[in-house]
Amino acid sequence: MKHGTSRIRLTAAALLLGACATTPLYPDSTLDDLFNAERAFARDATERGIRAAFLEHFATEGLDFRPGPGVMRERMLARPAPADPLAFILDWSPQVGAVARSGDLGFTTGPYSLRNQRDAGAPASYGYFFSVWKRENGRWRVALDAGVSTPAAAPPDTPAASGEVMRGPSKAMSTATPFNRGKDALLVLEREAWSLDPDPGDAPSYFELMANAVRVLREGSYALIGADAARKALAATGRRVYWTPAGAGASASDDLGYTYGRYARFVGTAEEAAGYYVHVWQRDSAGAWRITVEVLLAPA
Repeated sequence: MKHGTSRIRLTAAALLLGACATTPLYPDSTLDDLFNAERAFARDATERGIRAAFLEHFATEGLDFRPGPGVMRERMLARPAPADPLAFILDWSPQVGAVARSGDLGFTTGPYSLRNQRDAGAPASYGYFFSVWKRENGRWRVALDAGVSTPAAAPPDTPAASGEVMRGPSKAMSTATPFNRGKDALLVLEREAWSLDPDPGDAPSYFELMANAVRVLREGSYALIGADAARKALAATGRRVYWTPAGAGASASDDLGYTYGRYARFVGTAEEAAGYYVHVWQRDSAGAWRITVEVLLAPA
């Protein structure tokens, strides 16, 4: 009798978790809705200034990277406001993103430019922005913001390269159990050592974690779009990467999540490179977590 009761309770718990995973908290939330929030953020930066726009559109505890993570609002308010808030024009527009089925979590990314409109001779800066958005009091706000610079203006995306999985929420039903759901599952994955070797043998391969349409953003480089491009650029014999997560989050529907922290790449026992990272994870058609976006930032 006790065993039967335990099975019933476990089944009920699993069904409850499944119901939570498929019930939208914000049923009207779409990728267009999130893109409009990003565009409003960019418009405010142009019309009101960068400082005012960031304070308006970030979540209360929203993080930025300079290069390490910290609460943007605290950092911004600790510095005096600029005498000329419109001297620098930061312009950006979303190209790629996704929204969880529950409508409470999403991400956006695309190119940005920064120019000094008071000095026509000053060179512009270019790069990619990346933002994780969450609902705060029913409104989209930035939970995490990171970006990388590029040598010049980023080339436009092509739909074939970016892939359909990047254009909206995953349609796959989660195959999660009560024991591998949400951010806890992501943190478990990131506490492994992952091989960058093109022929890793029995070692767990970093490239097996990547979605087909993965996007890798690295400081000073143009985006790597697609698993094949990432493998060609990043595969290295005898290398492995370690992640030390500092934080994570996941949607109520358990189909979209993010992690961030420090990474280190090793050759044997020698550290070859280190810095900060951000990952966006999505469920694939089989319900497995895959990296959809990886942002690699320089060390402090």
